[in-house]
Amino acid sequence: MNPLFHLRRLNNLPHLKPTIFSCRSLLQIQAQLTTTGLIYSNPSCLLSLLNLTLSCPETLHYATAIFSHIQQSNAPTWPLMVRRLALDTDPFRIFSLFNTMQRLRRNDPLGDPYVYASLVKACNKLSAIREGKSIHCYVVRLGLDYNLNILNSLINFYSCSRNLMGLACVLFDRIPEKTIVTVNGMISGFVKNESFDAGLNLFKRILVCLFGLELKPNYVTLVILISGCFEFRRLDVGKTLHSYCHKTSLDSVTEACNALIDLYSKFKCMTEASRLFEAMVDKDLVSWNTMISGYASVGEYMRAFILFSEMRSNNIAFDRVSLISLILASGYGKEIDLVKMVHGYIIASGIEITAPVGTTLINMYSKCGSVEFARNVFFQLQDKNIASWNALVHAYVECHHDQEALEVFSQIKLRKLKPDEVTMLGVILACRNSGELYHGIDIHSYIESSSHLNQSIILQNALIDMYAKCGNMGRAKLVFDEMPRKDVISWTSVIVGYAINGQGEEACDAFRRMETENVKPNSVTFLGVLSACNHAGLVEEGQNFFHSMCMSYHIQPNIEHCGCIIDMLARSGRLEEAVKFVRNLPVGPNAVIRRMLINACKVHRDFDIGLSLIRGLKTFSHSPENHVISSNLLAEAGMWDDVLDERSLMVKQKVLKYIF
Repeated sequence: MNPLFHLRRLNNLPHLKPTIFSCRSLLQIQAQLTTTGLIYSNPSCLLSLLNLTLSCPETLHYATAIFSHIQQSNAPTWPLMVRRLALDTDPFRIFSLFNTMQRLRRNDPLGDPYVYASLVKACNKLSAIREGKSIHCYVVRLGLDYNLNILNSLINFYSCSRNLMGLACVLFDRIPEKTIVTVNGMISGFVKNESFDAGLNLFKRILVCLFGLELKPNYVTLVILISGCFEFRRLDVGKTLHSYCHKTSLDSVTEACNALIDLYSKFKCMTEASRLFEAMVDKDLVSWNTMISGYASVGEYMRAFILFSEMRSNNIAFDRVSLISLILASGYGKEIDLVKMVHGYIIASGIEITAPVGTTLINMYSKCGSVEFARNVFFQLQDKNIASWNALVHAYVECHHDQEALEVFSQIKLRKLKPDEVTMLGVILACRNSGELYHGIDIHSYIESSSHLNQSIILQNALIDMYAKCGNMGRAKLVFDEMPRKDVISWTSVIVGYAINGQGEEACDAFRRMETENVKPNSVTFLGVLSACNHAGLVEEGQNFFHSMCMSYHIQPNIEHCGCIIDMLARSGRLEEAVKFVRNLPVGPNAVIRRMLINACKVHRDFDIGLSLIRGLKTFSHSPENHVISSNLLAEAGMWDDVLDERSLMVKQKVLKYIF
């Protein structure tokens, strides 16, 4: 049997998968070549064997061993090795190879630019800033800094960090003849480093031919910018880019269309997304998954199921993303039978429920209120990770099983898993809901002792909320005061905390300090401070805050804000002011506000205003609450005939419980 025959046959199969058979055959051929001496006498044989070993991820370590036998300084094996290893998931292999190169070619440095471009890419994957800069210096010393491939790699490397973006700009400006790859690297860097407008300006410079008439945007340029439109809430820019795609026929490119569908779906513009999807000539799996996910996110779960069925009828194989989108669609509808159906379909299809799919199932079962099914999915998972445990913690919290959530956290620690921000947020919510302050203190201590958690502003805000809901504003304020930086949620949490604990003056002081530190309040902040003023009887302060919200911050008041002012005026006996405020509302008062005023009229014995409000209340509905509140006021006014009328109506409507 001629080993060279088998070697050539295997080498001519670029599609060959690294099966056990092919790897074993490869080792057998290598053994025969070594035994016959051909591996050393025939250089082309050795190169063919090297090429084949590089094609199999399982045999890459054999490639390194074979490579060490090749001593020709002019052999084409160096770039071949780098090219293969650059596709490998482990960037450290490239560094190891480079060290070997330097050792074997000590007096003759390698001048192949591809090698250095691959090294820079490896540094980028590893976020190895110092090593990347060293390679840049080495490139300059060898005089290879003119090579566009290396420069493009360096631009991508430097643009991975906001602190290094200036170096990327310097390199970009020094390139005399830029390609679209160069420009795309810069635009991508701007978008990643939250400089979307700078990336957009660079795109405009291409359009006005500042980089030459031949340089035109390609579909990659559009995908980068369209993907950034959602992150920076720029739907208007997305629509403009869509128009450009249509004019330049880039909307016929599947990747560009998928990016546009994803953009419209995230902005919940499903009509536009559907129109694009239907017009696509070449739909791939990403196109179908994006549409299914889009329908799921807006609650149109039946459309998501119909689309999935259509995808299967077109013989398009689904993947993990398809299944997760389908599970989300069933869960958003809060239809447990649909979640069970999708779960059953996965099992019937013989698909292994991996951690991401299982985690999604747990989340959706808990949304539907079935903690039993969520728990069963969790215990059947083979490859549990911290995300799976987090899903179980939040499932228990969502279904009001707070003690079980805390027990799961104990199990996480026993298994030496590393809790993350999501884990801790779940257990903090469990402590808040259950009122278990001593558990909350333990959780707080755990967070403070964990270097990867103690700087989280999200967890610090959650701790403030937990301590406030448990009635311990002293600890809540201590967490707040020790925070190195505070956002609007931090201030809102402490203001609401003071409000629910009846400390109105402290809530007002906190709000004023917030304004002093130039933190802009939002509608929830104002709801907190207005509620504090209401329960503390601080009417003038409450009215001033309401006026500031409307006039200074231009926040449109909702019914909750207005309800606070009305209740505040009514509690203090200023009923005429309260009624006048109600009449000036841009939207008419609801039944709750009218009942609030009627009850205040009963307390302050202002029956004229109360009786007029009862007449208005009856126009809403004949609900039991309306009859009860009306009957109570009429009884207080001594109008017993009207009281009997109200009670007879209540009996007809089978209202069995009276509240006096």
